[in-house]
Amino acid sequence: MKNPTHLIEQALLNKIVTKEQLNKAKEIQGKESIGFEDALVQLGYSTYQEIVKCLSEHYDLPILDLTNLEIPEEVLNLLPMQIIKKNGILPISKNNGVITVALSRPPDLGFMDNLRFMLGSDIKCTLTTSEQIKYALRKNSHNESTEMVGSLLKEIRMGDMPIVQTESEYEGAYQAEAKSVEDDSPIIQLVSLIINKAIVARASDIHVEPLLSKLRVRYRIDGVCQEADILPKNLQDSIISRIKILANIDISEKRRPQDGRISLHFSGKDMDIRVSCLPSIYGESVVMRLLEKTETLMSIKNLGFCKSDFQRFQSIIKRPNGIFLITGPTGSGKTTTLYAIINELNKTGVKIVTAEDPVEYTLKGVNQSEVNDKIGFTFSKILRTMLRQDPNVILVGEIRDSETADIAIASALTGHLVLSTLHTNDAPSAVTRLIDMNVKPFLVSTSLLGIMAQRLVRGICNDCKEQINYTPEQISQMGFDAGIFKDYSFYKGKGCKKCNNVGYKGRIGIYELLEMNETLRDMAYNVASTDEIRKAAKIAGMTTLKEDGIRKAKEGKTTLEEILRVTGIEE
Repeated sequence: MKNPTHLIEQALLNKIVTKEQLNKAKEIQGKESIGFEDALVQLGYSTYQEIVKCLSEHYDLPILDLTNLEIPEEVLNLLPMQIIKKNGILPISKNNGVITVALSRPPDLGFMDNLRFMLGSDIKCTLTTSEQIKYALRKNSHNESTEMVGSLLKEIRMGDMPIVQTESEYEGAYQAEAKSVEDDSPIIQLVSLIINKAIVARASDIHVEPLLSKLRVRYRIDGVCQEADILPKNLQDSIISRIKILANIDISEKRRPQDGRISLHFSGKDMDIRVSCLPSIYGESVVMRLLEKTETLMSIKNLGFCKSDFQRFQSIIKRPNGIFLITGPTGSGKTTTLYAIINELNKTGVKIVTAEDPVEYTLKGVNQSEVNDKIGFTFSKILRTMLRQDPNVILVGEIRDSETADIAIASALTGHLVLSTLHTNDAPSAVTRLIDMNVKPFLVSTSLLGIMAQRLVRGICNDCKEQINYTPEQISQMGFDAGIFKDYSFYKGKGCKKCNNVGYKGRIGIYELLEMNETLRDMAYNVASTDEIRKAAKIAGMTTLKEDGIRKAKEGKTTLEEILRVTGIEE
């Protein structure tokens, strides 16, 4: 398959440029990362019009003037913007199942076959200049973009925009492109607006998602994604580039996943935004996790335990040695609980060291370390060093592998209280998970103090809270026993402006606390199954996630529908 530069060379050589001029143009093209025809024009060897005329004669293709051409929106959106810009191609019309495309470069047969497959249609080719393609793009999409940006910017006062600060200046090969994006002030304001709206809406994450013909922005609020804005497809590259510049991410790299950070100051708050970029078929998908650096740490009294669980929880975290695990999926509040424990234990006479990925909140008086896999500064490496720091309490952000598990268990057996997280669905599963990670059963049995599984459920909005009467059939359909609910009243949110008409505002925790006793230690030592451990734990007083959720629904804090959504029908 021949590349476009070679095809242009074939047409132009000895007609309007010499071999020496072609070589010089290729040299400039490589240095400045521009198109081959752009290099020829920049060196003064030819003009865009001369190049297109020569290509037209060589390949027997008509030339089309796009200056006054109106391109229908549905035609313009047939191809992703990155393909249009990368290949100098623009769909301009569709008639009787045939799509006419304007090309600024000779049509490579392999690429055209791929294009027919992408469009699912026959193709008719015409030639034009790259300048005209850029002009046609601006002309046919600028009005929509300007109108969209303008309407979004009217939603808030410009004085309320967050002040965004990057940790270091972007530099390197993509500096020129970064500068061109920064000069585009409407895009700067639009990205600031997206972040602004997310903070005001109490979002934990911002999702910027490229789709076939649009760019979707969603906010995760109280654990549920809600659509915030639909933006024109032609804004996609500029918006994502702006976010990557702020996060100090290489905007020239679009094929590999990348991560970065943004620091900003908003309404008197210092915030940290973790940015993740993932290539997808329609462009790069970006997720921004919002973290407030100055957020007040939650007290263990406000975590939402019932009285009996709270007493057992306090008893466990006050032990001088052993390991206590918190389990649950991503976004279940494990880190918040860990910080609440550290906040409770953080006294003058107690030395606390942490290994986190990343450090989400800065804790006064606590020695915090951040994992950096690029330089080999892993959880296990930090843990080994921690033991020489004479700590009383060790926090390990997550036990991910056998090596980290072994060191954490060993630390718990040598006089340290170790706090960590594990990805399992419930508390009993953590015992068998540790053994599956090749931790010896007798070490699990002797070191483990307890395991707590948790989830976050949405709380009912207090501003539109109202009583609801379920029929026994409705309760049964949700997988609950209708008989145990006949003497209780339930509530739900009607929906109002303060909760964005969803009926929920804020989140509360539901918990499953397994405290190790002699029976459970013997079962761990003998490698009992998860089901056997679960039955024994319930006999010993463990309340399941669903049971704790039902208890909170009875108290009017959440709804049965929300408990069903989070815990499922079966336990």
